[in-house]
Amino acid sequence: MNERSEAIGRAQRALKALGEHPRSSKKELGHAREHVNACYSHGSGEHVWNAVAQVEAMAERRYGVPSTEEQRQLVEATEDLKEPATAARGRAVEDRAIPSPGSTPDVELVTTPSR
Repeated sequence: MNERSEAIGRAQRALKALGEHPRSSKKELGHAREHVNACYSHGSGEHVWNAVAQVEAMAERRYGVPSTEEQRQLVEATEDLKEPATAARGRAVEDRAIPSPGSTPDVELVTTPSR
């Protein structure tokens, strides 16, 4: 039951996003609303998730969200650019860091008599 309510919530958020887009047509919104209503009427979890996927896909197309394949390719490309984390690199960064005032060793102040 909780999974179904989560699915309906996702469909409603996608419908709301679609409704807020200035280029969404009434026909498109009506079609998306039919899918959301189908979430309430279907007893099968598979039908509910299919309806959610339809509404989310409509919102993604309207907003120009990249497909999952495009997202995967983007992630792979950015991972290739990252340098591997090594202990030597970490120490080099620490060596270049400017110590904060609180990290300096305690120094005892000695007062001198004034003249």
